[in-house]
Amino acid sequence: MAVSIAALALLAVAPARGQTAQPAAPAAQQAPKAQQPQDAAKDKTAPAAAPAQPAGPPAPPPPDLARAQDELEKANAALNDVEAGLERHDLSDADLVAKRQRLAPIGDVLNATAEKIAPRLGEIKARLDQLGLPPDEKSPPENQSVTEERAAQQQSYNNADELLKRAKLLSVRTEQLRTSVASRRRALFTRSLFQRSSSIADARLWRDVLPETPKNAEGVVTLFTDWAGRINDRFDGWRLAAFWLCLPAVFLIYIPLARLARRVLARRDTVEKPSRLLKIFGAWWIALVIALPPIALIYLVVFSLDAANLTSFRIQTVFMAIAGAVARVCVAAGLARGLFAPTRPNWRLPPISDAAASRIVSVAVSVAAIVSITRICEALNEVVDASFSFSVATRGLGVAIGAAALGMGLWRTGADVSDEDCFGPPVTRRLNWFSILRGVALIGAVVAGGAVLAGYPTFASFFLDQLLWVSAIAALYFLASVLIDESITAGFKPGARLGDWLTTRVGVRRNSLELLGVVLSGVLRVSLFIIGLIAILAPWGLQSTDVPLDLRAAFFGFKVAEVTISPVAIFGAAVIFALVSATVHALQRWLDSSLLPKTNLDSGLRNSIITSLGYLGFLLSAGVALSYLGLSFERLAIVAGALSVGIGFGLQSIVNNFVSGLILLWERAVRVGDWIVVGGDQGFVRRINVRSTEIETVDRSQVIIPNSSLISGVVKNLVRNDRSGRVLIEVAVNASANPEEVREVLFATAKANDRVLKIPAPQIYFTGMSGATLNFELAAFVADVETMARVRSDLHFAIFKEFRAHKFFDGPDAGPQKIEIVGAAAQSLSPRAPAQTDADNARAAG
Repeated sequence: MAVSIAALALLAVAPARGQTAQPAAPAAQQAPKAQQPQDAAKDKTAPAAAPAQPAGPPAPPPPDLARAQDELEKANAALNDVEAGLERHDLSDADLVAKRQRLAPIGDVLNATAEKIAPRLGEIKARLDQLGLPPDEKSPPENQSVTEERAAQQQSYNNADELLKRAKLLSVRTEQLRTSVASRRRALFTRSLFQRSSSIADARLWRDVLPETPKNAEGVVTLFTDWAGRINDRFDGWRLAAFWLCLPAVFLIYIPLARLARRVLARRDTVEKPSRLLKIFGAWWIALVIALPPIALIYLVVFSLDAANLTSFRIQTVFMAIAGAVARVCVAAGLARGLFAPTRPNWRLPPISDAAASRIVSVAVSVAAIVSITRICEALNEVVDASFSFSVATRGLGVAIGAAALGMGLWRTGADVSDEDCFGPPVTRRLNWFSILRGVALIGAVVAGGAVLAGYPTFASFFLDQLLWVSAIAALYFLASVLIDESITAGFKPGARLGDWLTTRVGVRRNSLELLGVVLSGVLRVSLFIIGLIAILAPWGLQSTDVPLDLRAAFFGFKVAEVTISPVAIFGAAVIFALVSATVHALQRWLDSSLLPKTNLDSGLRNSIITSLGYLGFLLSAGVALSYLGLSFERLAIVAGALSVGIGFGLQSIVNNFVSGLILLWERAVRVGDWIVVGGDQGFVRRINVRSTEIETVDRSQVIIPNSSLISGVVKNLVRNDRSGRVLIEVAVNASANPEEVREVLFATAKANDRVLKIPAPQIYFTGMSGATLNFELAAFVADVETMARVRSDLHFAIFKEFRAHKFFDGPDAGPQKIEIVGAAAQSLSPRAPAQTDADNARAAG
């Protein structure tokens, strides 16, 4: 390939037969003409912009203010020139883009000038404040130098203030011109997009087109014949033969190059179960091998011919259309074969059948080829000056064939996708993205075909192009996201080379590698999503400083003040709200499932973070949607004031619960996972919502408690500081029993239970006695309140067995024991436990 390109370049610079060098004077002569409007505008505005001179001898302005004044004069002249150019009504989109690009540096210069003048104005104001006001008639006269200094500073202050106001005024004028250019572009785009013409089903269109076809075909033949004749006149002898041989030889090099590339990192059938990382590497390699070499070759040849002056403007337009067609087909083939692997089912990423994968690849390449041929025909129509009817027929016929191929191919593909293609029983039911995307593409094909039949070929062509473009961006996003996930998962683990390098060289902890990988993956996924969104909106002419481009001008609407009321505006606001909300919800799910579980945060704090993010996301979604409609929060102040009475009365409880929920999330007095007692209900906190809090009781029932009850009422949090608890058991034995022996039995029974804590040790209290019974209490501590019911039951069985063995229940007046839980988590495992006697401490130590 290098030898062929070198030979082609040598032929391009070789001396031609009967050709003389063309002078470069016209390019130089055009430069002064391009500057004439600006110079004229500058001369026109200079007298008007000159500042008014004082009556006395004027003092020269400081150098910095003089430079600022010159910059403002130049900016004013440039704005006058742009405004004069916008008065034309036949400006194309390229002209408007040029005007828009010219306004951008003017705005930057004006902002920079205002930033320079503002601190200078502050300095002069500070000096005037130090000099003070002039003395009145009753005060003694001041020094003449002070008076002159005050007058000079006052004049400088007036000049600087005038320049600052002028800079701000010109900046506002620049923004107004930007808005005007953006509005003109949107109107021009809408007019061209929704310009109605004849339908391809109209017989009158074809009656006009068919007689013109031979003439246009002859024009195309003449175009290429003239180009070939120019090449034949340029070269002679062996140079001419070498040129025509080298031109196809460049493309023939692709065949051995592609075969060699496919043997490197090839997807082999011998690998039965490749990992997902190997699959994504293979998909990217196949896509690049199929797409990049032919695209590079075609553009290299086209630009080489243009650089060697071997093409004219007309033939170069056709060559660029051919290069774009080759690029479109190669990208479609590369992405489709890399993603779906029709001949390598074990390397396929999406879980679809072999027949469906093959048909999808065929549909993608066929539709891309049809659209590419249509674009080449449009370029040929342009260079041969075909009639409007012929251009409409060519474009409409190409779009109709492309929409039919897309719809029929995807309709047949649906029969190949079934549950039988899944290996083994389905474990979980997941969202079928393939069916959803297939349905969207079918709807797009119907819309494109219907628009052609209705007489809107430009809209149909644009819509079909955008459908292909969005499909390519979606495929690239999928491949890139899988590559990011699998690469980071394989690299950020302790046994990997990158993981070992991060732990040994950088100093990252091993338990933080996975967390670092999740964070990096999330950042890359968000960046990838933003890049993909910008790429999708790029064909619509979106610029960073323009308002979002939409199709509002295509539908009727009316404006109230600065608010646009139309169905499209409302639908756009709803779509924006849904997109921002979906993004926030995706971020919440990622935090909940990927990032926060890798941290040391407790479940309550994680729930607070996720819930607070949901509130902020809702406010952000509402703000963006309202801003799209032209409603800012400042303009809603009047409406909020009118609704304040209703909020104060009808919505008082809802607002109270909402604010209480925010206080719970931020103060964290009650957290998710706590065991609380509110009134007669107790249970574990499962969720803190906007209006209420859900707790789960011991019997697995859900209790909904308003948040205001948790803020204004009395709440007992049994696990606020720790999860320890105390079990209190009351027993009554026969009066003839030995109290010391009863204490020994109770203490030994509690100590023998594995769930009873050794520190604090169990405690036995002699609470009372009568003529027939002796009353005791056993206080045992457990580490987790969730085990209290089990510990209580075990102690019941053990105490009953021991008391029966020691005959503590023998006697007519001995009553059964009474055992109950009197508190939990009220005591910590530290000095807050009840005091112990020396004998108890000795037994605990034993």
